[in-house]
Amino acid sequence: MIARVLAVALALLASGQASAAERRFALVAGEPDGGAGTVRLRYAERDARRIHEILTRVGGVRPEDARLLLSEGAGAFRRALEELGAASAAARALGDRTILVVYYSGHAKDGALRMGGGRVALDELRAALERAPADVRIGLLDSCRSGAIARAKGARPAPTFDVKTGDEAGPSGLVLIASSAAGEDSQESDAVGASWFTHHLASGLLGGADASGDGRVTLAEAYAYAYARTVGSTASSEGGVQHPVFLYDLGGAGDVVLTDLAPLAGGIALSAASEGLYVVLDRSGRAVAELAKTAGSERRIALPAGRYQVKKRLPDESGLLVARVDVDRAAFPLDDARMDRVPLDRDPQKGWRGTTVSLLAGAGSQRFFSRAARDGLFPPATLLGAELSVRDDLGHGLAWGLDLALGGGTGTVRLPDVAPIPVTFGELAGGVSLWKDIRLGALTLSGGGRVAFTWLQRSFPARENLPSQSFFTVAPGLTASAAWRFTRRISAVARGRVAFLFYDVDRNESLGFGEVLLGVEYALLD
Repeated sequence: MIARVLAVALALLASGQASAAERRFALVAGEPDGGAGTVRLRYAERDARRIHEILTRVGGVRPEDARLLLSEGAGAFRRALEELGAASAAARALGDRTILVVYYSGHAKDGALRMGGGRVALDELRAALERAPADVRIGLLDSCRSGAIARAKGARPAPTFDVKTGDEAGPSGLVLIASSAAGEDSQESDAVGASWFTHHLASGLLGGADASGDGRVTLAEAYAYAYARTVGSTASSEGGVQHPVFLYDLGGAGDVVLTDLAPLAGGIALSAASEGLYVVLDRSGRAVAELAKTAGSERRIALPAGRYQVKKRLPDESGLLVARVDVDRAAFPLDDARMDRVPLDRDPQKGWRGTTVSLLAGAGSQRFFSRAARDGLFPPATLLGAELSVRDDLGHGLAWGLDLALGGGTGTVRLPDVAPIPVTFGELAGGVSLWKDIRLGALTLSGGGRVAFTWLQRSFPARENLPSQSFFTVAPGLTASAAWRFTRRISAVARGRVAFLFYDVDRNESLGFGEVLLGVEYALLD
């Protein structure tokens, strides 16, 4: 019953089945910052990116008809919704059937979606969807207490809903699905690196929810799968059981297909004999899909080309079955016999914390503050540097990095009773830093400590009788930076450091110095 009913509603979202052409539009927003009184969410932006990728790859939404908003606020959300509504109206005027999907991952509180310092009331969003010029409007909200958006019409936490059938050309109307009931919290999980609801919804759209086995995932199938898996995943959590809810107000006939997997041959094909919970991890160990499978029929998970690991925990808790899978254009056939048995302590997903690895390259300057600097022994230097950083590996918001800098400068040494002496100054430094990130939308502020190991060299090219000088020392200090993210992976960074080093070449003195750097940071793994 669940499979039949849930296969009826999300079906026109990814591949058109009606006689008229079909055009799909999607607004996908991830807002980790809910403003005052909320804790920053770890996975809201990743959840949004996953849904955007699925809708544009297998959901029938053209890239130009999708808007992905990451920490862009309430104003950008309203503008994007208005733009997509206008585009949908234009498509309908040309005779196309249209579907509009709005997905939101973030905070909801006091009857409103919380987007940084902005708010979008749930009643406002519902009214906007009700009047949007599209044949089918679907709202998917993954946020605490978001079920209130559908409460006025009796939304209920339940795994099924009825779908009307008849002779009409296709369904039309409104569907609202919320990740939790009006009085419940929606929960994130470090185990899967996502919110539970979006993780199961995404897994369902990639094939986990295809109960009929026809290669298409309908609204009803997706909701049934996400409901059952979310309830099961949160049943023993500290936050309590989380029950997704829906409001279904569609008329007409047919199913709303959210994803059509048939045109894509790639992915992982589990044999009919396979049975259990299979979790798919990407190269970084993040869960990208899972499939709760029963024996008796084949099932395919549609994935982009790449290398993955598939794991299945054995029912007697005696270990895991693990396989490495290379997905290309053809589906990779997999069954338990092709998987290796390993002990539980080798779980490839164990301990994953949403790590981000980034590379920063930039240029800056260095200036010493001491008397030795005023005498010209440490002239201002220009530095070129690079840093490899790992974020959220030691804990949420904590980061560490390894850096390397090379530079130098020229100046003039001025000592009492000595004629000015030209000097050339060179430096090679490597350091390790630990800092805390504070994320404020696209802006990230950071502060922490650093220890550098520095080699300094000084020569006097105009005075052949003066030998070159060099020494190696340790320089502890503090570091602070501000980064502005322009795209998912690229940020502009301004960084400042203050530190001191112990100097004992011609005197014993602790020299203070400062550095500033401007650079570009690229997320290698996110």
